[in-house]
Amino acid sequence: MALEGAWSAQSMQAMTSSMRGLKQAAESGSFAISESGAQAYIKAIEDAQQDLRKLNNHLNDLQQETKLGTSPDAKAMSRYNIESAKGGPGTTGIVPAIEQLRTALEDARLAMQKAVENYRAVDDDHSNSFQRY
Repeated sequence: MALEGAWSAQSMQAMTSSMRGLKQAAESGSFAISESGAQAYIKAIEDAQQDLRKLNNHLNDLQQETKLGTSPDAKAMSRYNIESAKGGPGTTGIVPAIEQLRTALEDARLAMQKAVENYRAVDDDHSNSFQRY
């Protein structure tokens, strides 16, 4: 289980870093995409964001202590469940991982919007260049 948690943490961090890089590339003007090209990406991102918002109540439930009894094993299992949700030794936890996913998706959405603006600016600049001749 610890290996799976470590893999999840690494892949979520990599995805968050990639989306941050995409956003920075768009903000610097080195990434552009047409509006029609970006629409499918933006729709998929917004759909994923909506699905994550629907998970909020379930995520709150996951962070509550599991009522398994008062035996040492029940208490240990309850702690394990909370660590799996919130994070703990050997695992990032599903809640922090989902928060990282939210951040990555928002960065990707903003990057796509900025890339469309960049595309329009380049397109307008080229259009103005041709009008001068």
